Amino acid sequence: MAALTHAPGVIVRGVALGEGAAVAALWQELWEAHEVWGGYPGSRDRRVYAQLARRLDDDAFVRAGHPVLGRHVHLVADLAGVVCGQVEGWFEQHGVDPSTPFTCDVRSLVVSEHARKLGAGRALLDALAGCARSLSAGATCVLAAEVLERNPAHGFYAKVGYTQVAWSARIGAEQGALASADGGRPLRARVAVPRDALAIARLEMMLAARRRTCGDARFDRPRMLDATAVAAIAAQLASDAPASLREPAVLVVCDEAGMVRGSASFTVHTLEPPFLPLRRALFGRFALDTGSSTAAMLLPLVALACKLALSRGATLVELSDLSPPGTELHDAALATGAYAWSRVVIKAA
Repeated sequence: MAALTHAPGVIVRGVALGEGAAVAALWQELWEAHEVWGGYPGSRDRRVYAQLARRLDDDAFVRAGHPVLGRHVHLVADLAGVVCGQVEGWFEQHGVDPSTPFTCDVRSLVVSEHARKLGAGRALLDALAGCARSLSAGATCVLAAEVLERNPAHGFYAKVGYTQVAWSARIGAEQGALASADGGRPLRARVAVPRDALAIARLEMMLAARRRTCGDARFDRPRMLDATAVAAIAAQLASDAPASLREPAVLVVCDEAGMVRGSASFTVHTLEPPFLPLRRALFGRFALDTGSSTAAMLLPLVALACKLALSRGATLVELSDLSPPGTELHDAALATGAYAWSRVVIKAA
């Protein structure tokens, strides 16, 4: 099991059999820190982490010291033979355009306090970038990490060359369900149906342009409308599942004439251990008509998303994929009563 990279005194490598308990302890340290920063709570049950340790050892046995298994990368930092940090990566491509870079999502980066001044965090990210380059086989690839707003690691990511490209906010579902359009033309939000496919496809072009303006290269560039894309959207919206239970559900906002002026994607899932099994609601991919009031469109969309969240057991809703603070979309999100939640930072691998 060869080291992938190293800082002075620190070796980065795959997880070895028997180190599951050490890695599980790092995860517990990370989740407890996340909770302090306002994140979702983790379990305090020792049995949960004992089970996690066994799962990690089973995974290490299958990997036989190799950090890459399928699309998943798992690395640890070793200081004098003792695990002092770890990081995961999930490798994928968002979109269908061959020119769209591959993305390696950085997950659960944590370094023990005594090793944070030794370059272990940077070494873990450098090694993860090397694995991502290998998986992409020479194609363009970016690393992307979501960092909670209150996480002091923002300075670290900036120092090692990551740039901010997307923001998110979070709102209590009960509070958000009371949001409504105030003033101007009345706007109404509803769950999308197949006849909305063409309007949604047009709005997707605006979303792609906004992402590129923000420097977010993880997704497809704006592209011309084509019948295949419209048909694919219509097929998704024609699912046999009840509209409010589709995964993901597409919500649209319409003007008084019934014209679709904006769309967004909504989904709910249950957090897995070591998190407590809470329901997490995600509301994003905001594709809004640039000729209409962003705030007026967002209010009814958020209200509907929050009502759907409550009906499915989620008490909080994350508004993701927002533009930078000071822009119309970000300010409109906060105007609903949401508060800043996290940022996504990226770097070329």
